[in-house]
Amino acid sequence: MFRKLLPAVVLVLLILAGCGKDGGTVTDPTGGGGGGGGGNQTGGVPPDGDPVTNGAWPNPDGTTPTPQPVDSTVYTPSGSGSAGESGVSIPLLFQTSGAARYNLGTCGANGTWTDPLGNVYGPHNPNCLLYYSDGRVGQNNKGQCVTSPEGYPGLWLNPQAHPTSSYHPKCLAMGTPTVGLALSFPAQAQLYTATDGSSGSLLNFVSGGTTQAQLIYHGTADGTTTGAGVLVGTDNGGRSWSIGFAQPALNYTGGVTNGDLITALQGAGVEVVACNTAIGCSLVTLKLSLVP
Repeated sequence: MFRKLLPAVVLVLLILAGCGKDGGTVTDPTGGGGGGGGGNQTGGVPPDGDPVTNGAWPNPDGTTPTPQPVDSTVYTPSGSGSAGESGVSIPLLFQTSGAARYNLGTCGANGTWTDPLGNVYGPHNPNCLLYYSDGRVGQNNKGQCVTSPEGYPGLWLNPQAHPTSSYHPKCLAMGTPTVGLALSFPAQAQLYTATDGSSGSLLNFVSGGTTQAQLIYHGTADGTTTGAGVLVGTDNGGRSWSIGFAQPALNYTGGVTNGDLITALQGAGVEVVACNTAIGCSLVTLKLSLVP
């Protein structure tokens, strides 16, 4: 159980610049979770675990990672906090036709996603974001954006020319900064540290006793972080925004290892995609501040 602690915050700063493993280590059920922003859906039941009903961020094999129970024999509580901050939004551009991420479904007008089962999510679904693959430099003038050997767009080659992942945030197609946002997230951040000598850690975002989103750093020998679920919040206009933790920026699925993202969140932050159906998606820098 967590002790009462002074509040800490996860800072979500919308940035001004820009261009495997499954998310669960125990089991990784096929199905819902993940996610876009609040929105409309037709043709099926809202995906399980996605409170804003705008689809999921599926893995390349079509499964969607879900948060896993905390193993108390491996992890011990080490901090907690809450979420919220403000910034300037950078709108992201969308596909209006063709195959969606990993060829899982198709994209239509205004980034509407039709999943492989025929369910329709959108508009402004993150599975239909537009990525560069024409060899241009990535965000912040680093690396290069190319097509993967499988034919997927947005493969970012890091400055050492090592391939990271397809659909990388450094290869997102961006518009012009336009909107100031103040995002708040009611879920409590709960940090756990591994006691098995792996130097691993686990970060949950919990609301009403349910884990909304989760990151697991699998330790120094493994060197990867996986993510699952969706962190949901609102802006100063009461509109829902969500950050899907199964997106490539937070969920390792192959390529160069992504390192300890939980520690990175407590430093410079990690660039991720946040979405709202009415407004669209923006690239944001997610930051974490915790009290031990």
